[in-house]
Amino acid sequence: MQWLTMAAYALPEFFGLGLALVLLISNARQGPGRKLGLIGISLMLGAIVIGFGLSILQTVWIENGRDTLQGMFQALTAMRVLLNVISMTGLVTVVWGLCRATRESESR
Repeated sequence: MQWLTMAAYALPEFFGLGLALVLLISNARQGPGRKLGLIGISLMLGAIVIGFGLSILQTVWIENGRDTLQGMFQALTAMRVLLNVISMTGLVTVVWGLCRATRESESR
């Protein structure tokens, strides 16, 4: 049941990024802006999927009563910080692609 709750928390981000990916693939013109957008969305989706996996791993470890919970929580915290940095990099890449695309359309 806890896995369903974790999935429910991640679902809005999955849907939003999935919709953004579909829009980029189907509607955006070919070019560097689209490519950067796809890279950024992919980074953000990857971070969410890995973060969901870490949540499942943490739940399993807690349910199994691991003795090294303190070390595990430190490692998971470090991984989540890294995933947040990756997600932020993806967002910046999307915005960079948007800026490039608007500059290119203005120069035409």
